[in-house]
Parts: sequence; structure tokens; C-alpha cells
Amino acid sequence: MAAGVVRRRLALAGAGAPPPSPPPIYRQTAAAIPIPEPQVKEDGAFLPWLRSKAGSAVSSALRIGTSPLGRSLFASQPIQEGDCILQLPHTAQLTQDKLPQEVRLLLDDVDDAVARDAAAKVAVLLMMEQRLGHESGWAPYVTSLPAKGQMHNMMFWDLDELDMVRHSPVYDEAIQQKERTRKQFSAAKPALERFPHFFGEIKLEDFMHASALVSSRAWQTSRGVSLVPFADFLNHDGASGSILVYDEEKDVSEVIANRNYAVGEQAHVWIDMSEQDPLYEKKLDIWQKHHRTPKSQHMCSSGCTRTSFAIKEVKYYGNKGVGIPQALRAFVRVFCATSIEELEEMAMEAAENDGRLARRPLKHAEREVHAHRKLLMHLESMIQGHSTAIEQLETIDGAASRSMHPLRKEMAKNLLAGEVQVLQSAYAWVANYCKTVACT
Repeated sequence: MAAGVVRRRLALAGAGAPPPSPPPIYRQTAAAIPIPEPQVKEDGAFLPWLRSKAGSAVSSALRIGTSPLGRSLFASQPIQEGDCILQLPHTAQLTQDKLPQEVRLLLDDVDDAVARDAAAKVAVLLMMEQRLGHESGWAPYVTSLPAKGQMHNMMFWDLDELDMVRHSPVYDEAIQQKERTRKQFSAAKPALERFPHFFGEIKLEDFMHASALVSSRAWQTSRGVSLVPFADFLNHDGASGSILVYDEEKDVSEVIANRNYAVGEQAHVWIDMSEQDPLYEKKLDIWQKHHRTPKSQHMCSSGCTRTSFAIKEVKYYGNKGVGIPQALRAFVRVFCATSIEELEEMAMEAAENDGRLARRPLKHAEREVHAHRKLLMHLESMIQGHSTAIEQLETIDGAASRSMHPLRKEMAKNLLAGEVQVLQSAYAWVANYCKTVACT
């Protein structure tokens, strides 16, 4: 079972797990929304349908019920780490190969925005099954999915709601996701309109709804993007974990309980490098030659290159922290250089080691401290912006605020609070690092 492993922080609603909180769309945050203990009500129709669809037993360890959280999975027996708690064959999963062949072939010929995006094709399949309603072979599953009005994916947030997280990189991600989905819809619509018996009237809001469901629930296996009924009833929880693996011999997906799996909280740090810098081309050249860590980079409208780095909360063991990404440290060294000589020295030092700019501290201690103090200032500015935004969300009162969905306001606060926690831990580590280097 080697191919197609996806790790997710998931937990059962029962089995001793703490009540999970609705996760922000792009990442789990440190803060939690208080939720009452679930009162289990058995759902007796779904599992028999799924057993029939799968042609075999799906799970002996789980049962389906409803609670204030919605439909959830509950442990029906003790579950140990490493246990296979769910097994579902490919035939019972929603994947792009279940689209009618004529639809799939036509989508393959449209714009690359759809042709190369398996998730977009699964969204099209979901639209088709939704239109079929109770006549769909997937009706018990499709009708269990959240309706448009129940979705809190940022794709559905209006501009006032998105403005709540303008200090977070998630703001740009949400805007980009909206635009990407609109482009996919525009590309796919002419093709789908040729099959009114499958799709009826083609509407943007229906495609956005299906895309949001796929992006928040689908798993990636060696057979492609898959909606896995039953598996997506697992609740997100930061303290627990499960792994989905694909067994090619059996042609099934399995969810493996993994209580020891933990993922650190994440935030993103954006740093702009101005094209007006006389050393811009040289800096960019050295950075591209000597960094080895994937990063996100795009051009700003203000004439700069914006680079994003994902950072996790720095965990301290004794007096030692695990640090911040080497790629970020390398970037600030290049970013803060003031002469060609400095840049050439960095390149030489990188060549003396393994080619990475951040493998060793700069030999020139003052330059090393200067670069990291610049990073401190940047982190401090981000922390202040996040903190101010949180205060405004807690105190704002007016027509715009009252019109916002209260859960979305809470999600925005939790998102910002989680990122502040990560940024503060990074700030403390960098400050300590500067002090250590300055004293040597």
C-alpha cells in the first residue's frame, strides 16, 4: 500500500476525542469555537446503502450519527493506533472516470484550467449527480452534503467578510481561489451546455458549490481525486489524525487510525522585493540559484516580487527551538544585501557548503544580525496588523458587522489568532538568535 498517501488531521466525534471545532477553510488554527457535546442519533439508512454500493462491509468499528455538528462518525468499539477503521472500494467513490465518456472527452479538449484539474472534473460529476436528485445512484451521499447556505468556504464570503482577514495571506488565497473557479466555470460551461439532459441550466453558483465541496472533502489517491463517502464524515481535530492509503491490489481506499500524528500550526510570511532596488536582478539570480525549498512567488501590482514562506509554530525543548525555515532565512540575507560584494560573498559561502544559502550563518556576524533584525521588524508588523484586526472584529458594531454570519466572524478571529501564535513563536526564536549571534 505505497501509492497515494494523504494525511489529514481527522478525528472521530466519539472515542474520547474532544469536540472538534469548524476549521478555517485553508488551515486549522490554534483557537477553538466552543461546541456542545454531541447527542448521538443513529442514522440507519446511509450505511446499508453504502454497503450495497461497495458490495462488501465498509467498517465494523464505526457508526454514523447526527449531532449539533451535523452528520459525524462515532466509534462503535475501541480503536487502536494502526487499526484500519474504514475500507471502501474505488467503485464506491466519486472520481472523474465516472463522468459519462462523452462529457469527459469534451472537457479534456477545453481550457487547461479544467483539462488538467481532476478536482474540477469531480465537481462537474457532483453537479450531475445533484441534478439527478433521488434518481442518482449516489443520492444518499449527495443529499447528505451541505447545501449552499450551509457552506462557509471563503469562496462564498463577500468582500466585507473577506476584509476581516485582509492581514492574513489567506485573503489573497481566497481571492485567487474565487478567480480560478470562475475561470474554470467559464471554460467548462460551453462544453456542459451541450448536455442539458445531464446538467440542465449551467450556473456559476452551482459550480462554485460543487467545487467547494470537492476542495474541502476530496482525498488524493493514485486513482486521482476522490470523494470517499463515509470517510468525509470524520471530523477535523488538531489533536488526532488519520491516514488514507490506497491498496492497489485490492482496489480499495483505507483509513488508518493514527492517534500519534500531529501537524504543527502554520502561517505564511510574505516578503516583497522591490524591482526598484538597483541590486534586484542580482539578488533574484542568486536566490533562484541557491534556494532549494519550494515557495510561492508572484508579481505585485506595485512593482515588486512577493515571496511567501510557510512557517510552523516554533516548539521549544529546554532552551532550544527547532527554528524557522532555512529558505526564509536565506531570503532575508539576500533581501538585506547592500552591495554586489555582499551577494558574491554569500554565493561563495554557499558553494563552500552544500550550495544552500542558509546552511550556515553568514561569516560576517553584523550582516547576519542585520538581516534577521529586518525579519524581526517584518514579523512585528504582521503581528501588530493581525492583533489590530482581531480587536476590530471584537469591537466593531454596525450594519456591515451585523450582516456578517457570526460563524464566519468567529472563523476569521480564530484564523488570525492562530497565525498570531505562530508569528509570535517565530519572533521569539529570531530575537533569541540575534542575541546569540551578537554575543559570539
